[in-house]
Amino acid sequence: MKRKTLIFIGTVFLIILIVPLVNIISAPKLDAIEWKEKTFLYNMDFASKWTARTLYFLGISLDPNQVIIGRDGWLYLGDRHEKTLTFDRRVPTEEDILLGHRIGASIKAWDFFLAGKGVKAFVIMIGPNKGTIYPEHMPTWARSATPNTIETLTNELGLLNLIDLKSALLTAKLNQSDSLYYKTDTHWNYFGAGIAFQRFAQEMHKLAPELYWPSADLYQIKSLNPRGGGDLANFLRLRENLTDFEPIINAQTLPLKTIHYDFKTGQAIYEGASIPIGTPNRPLLVRTEGALNNKKVLWLRDSFGSAMSQLMALTFSDVLEVHNDMKFDARFAQLVEDWKPDYVFVTVVERTFKAVPFTSDPPLKITLPDIKK
Repeated sequence: MKRKTLIFIGTVFLIILIVPLVNIISAPKLDAIEWKEKTFLYNMDFASKWTARTLYFLGISLDPNQVIIGRDGWLYLGDRHEKTLTFDRRVPTEEDILLGHRIGASIKAWDFFLAGKGVKAFVIMIGPNKGTIYPEHMPTWARSATPNTIETLTNELGLLNLIDLKSALLTAKLNQSDSLYYKTDTHWNYFGAGIAFQRFAQEMHKLAPELYWPSADLYQIKSLNPRGGGDLANFLRLRENLTDFEPIINAQTLPLKTIHYDFKTGQAIYEGASIPIGTPNRPLLVRTEGALNNKKVLWLRDSFGSAMSQLMALTFSDVLEVHNDMKFDARFAQLVEDWKPDYVFVTVVERTFKAVPFTSDPPLKITLPDIKK
């Protein structure tokens, strides 16, 4: 018993000595070492990273609720976010069909409301989940049902407002050797976003033939650059260990001048070349000099809009970008009143489409005067 106690005490003593040593050696530079901070000296992140890396090479996820590991280095989102896997794998129900009807009625109501406010087109783009476009790299058990719930739901809508991006991406996947989505991230890359934007342009041409759109060559890949791991790699604490590729398309290299404004304050917060725009926390007005159309757009978007943002800025002179957690409610209606857009677009990823409350109708006090007209 005494021997076991001594071994235990000795092990603890070694850990007390080794952990600070590992953190000191692992520090990127000398001034990053916090000699007197216990939180630095006894940080155990290196152990979890080592464990995650070891398990990754065995095909095991350290956190399968966040990330599942597929084939050939592909990572996919787990069930923690919008219950993506559960929702995709289950057979559509009668409740899904009823939800589709409710969403369809709400979209029609908003379409009527927006038309009464001078909006020429109201369009919703659903960005497919990575697993919808690349199911072959997923574990067999995680693959989506066919048709999945979102397909059933949107088929029930039968609306011109919804633009089918899935078919365009699946066709491009068959004809292109380059990936449309990142292997280590939840999102499509710039090339995939370009394919989606092309389909958006084709469908919009039917609704608004007066608009000009980027030429076909601007969607082509100009360079393919290495990049670090994406958000899924980060969930596994492997961002620095895993690599990916960043396709840059020709449209991104155009010498466009843009100014970004905080819409609420009117203050300019950026001026310079067109750059990708992350998910805006506040309404952001992007004004582009020399855009193809001198038009005002209200764009509700999530993170799938980021890779499209330069194409949207190239196409429209004034784009008001708003994170779609604003929802379709009185605040949205007021924003339409204040901004007076020519077009309203929505970009939302497939897994959260059901969570966006399109089932709420326009405020009655704003809609009634338009009905009387």
